[in-house]
Amino acid sequence: MRREVTEQDFRMPEFRDADPEDYEFRADGKVVRKDRWEDGIHRIRHALGDNRHEFEISEIVAAVRALVAAAAPPPGDEEESL
Repeated sequence: MRREVTEQDFRMPEFRDADPEDYEFRADGKVVRKDRWEDGIHRIRHALGDNRHEFEISEIVAAVRALVAAAAPPPGDEEESL
């Protein structure tokens, strides 16, 4: 037995069960999550190996700066600074 097509079947998979309250329009007109910046900071924090429950964003920025400073510059970029 085949099921009937519903309005949900026409939605893009990433928005299929999404709550419109969680989204906004970006300046270029794309629909994006309101919490994308917070989510990005958490993903960077986890990539740094920081699994604490509480943290300050300035600590994450300092850790990224330390990694960048410790990394060898790409070939040809020796004279450029960050």
